Amino acid sequence: MTQDNTALEDQGQPARTLEAVACGFIVFMLSNALIGPLLDPTQAGGEDMPVLRLMWLPVYGLILGLALWRLPLLLRFWFPVALCCLMIGWVFASASWSFDPGTTQRRAVAAAFTTLFGLYFVASFDGRRMAEIIATTFLILAAGGLLATIAYPKMGVQHDINAGDWRGVWFEKNQMGAMMVQGALAAVAALAAGSRHRKTLVATILLCGFMVLMSKSKTSLVCLMIVLAGAGTLTLMRRGPATAILLVWLGVTVGGFAALIMWLSPETVYAALGKDPSLTGRTEIWESLLRQSAKAPLTGYGYAVFWREDSVPANWVRHDTGWNVPTAHNGWLDMLVQLGWIGVCLIAVTLGLAVLAALFRFRRVADGYWATLYLAIFLLVTFSESFILERNGLAWAMACAAITRLLGPAPAETRPSHDEEDAITTPLPATPWVP
Repeated sequence: MTQDNTALEDQGQPARTLEAVACGFIVFMLSNALIGPLLDPTQAGGEDMPVLRLMWLPVYGLILGLALWRLPLLLRFWFPVALCCLMIGWVFASASWSFDPGTTQRRAVAAAFTTLFGLYFVASFDGRRMAEIIATTFLILAAGGLLATIAYPKMGVQHDINAGDWRGVWFEKNQMGAMMVQGALAAVAALAAGSRHRKTLVATILLCGFMVLMSKSKTSLVCLMIVLAGAGTLTLMRRGPATAILLVWLGVTVGGFAALIMWLSPETVYAALGKDPSLTGRTEIWESLLRQSAKAPLTGYGYAVFWREDSVPANWVRHDTGWNVPTAHNGWLDMLVQLGWIGVCLIAVTLGLAVLAALFRFRRVADGYWATLYLAIFLLVTFSESFILERNGLAWAMACAAITRLLGPAPAETRPSHDEEDAITTPLPATPWVP
């Protein structure tokens, strides 16, 4: 726990508990639980429905109020804050060349508040407490999803092409799977960070893992396996340099073998994931998108307007592919057509610095490896889903939190685990990581 967070605890437990509850509510809202199946069946994200648009305003107000309240702490994370401001600044700037400036500006505001929450969350809570808040929120959501599936299967179970797959309190099964991975990761991290709520956290991991299995979302299952294997590997690396070298060697060997299989026999990998070699037609989308992005390579077409029904370049993509394509199904290509190569480079530099920091600081940030593991699965998923700079979505908010945790100041002191209660910890300098 940092010295600043220790001081916050001294301000009064009720106030901190209320702040934690507020953060849990924001996490719930950003998870989009219940919004899809009950209020937003077309998955508009709230921007194109007046009721949902108004519903997000109190959430933005709460985020802004919390951030201003903890502004002195937030300023200590000046380096990741500056990087995120550059990205959001370019998002707002894209309204000047967007073919729908009003929509771009409105959705840029949503992206800005989503980003701000990730920055504030890390500044206000240490890694252990932040993970506990996320895990508790998703334990409630997982239990609610289980109850919905049993008591009201019309909402909790899909009845379309994925009939029989569980979706809980979300619009579709992949959403539930992704959110359950978030809950499992937070619970694993809280345990690794020395949380005393071990039984509750173990129950969270088991329930979230069960819900992932019942969703039959293969991507989410792969991410869950990465979380569990990654947490075990990073924990074992603490046993000494010999163990660390062995694990790195095994990781490189396994990674190289997997890359070789992907190169020589990609159809084997696709078959294992239940996908065809064209990734269910996604490669055709990507080829067409690259042709459209070449017409506006540096700036793109403006944030969050490319896929509108009246978008000329998007309609060319739909014409080329022969179906009503809703997104690029690739976060990087989505950013390329929206923000151009300048936007892509800003995002790549920010995420790249965070990855570089993770290689050297995964222990020093004292968050149970949450930021490192989250960044790993986030980067993996961005190649198949459009989560980068997502507005009103938890995936991007937590990505900003991971970036902030890794690039911000290290804790002033390391919080000991239960097995190390009597160990003497060495203070770490509270300085941001700058390459």
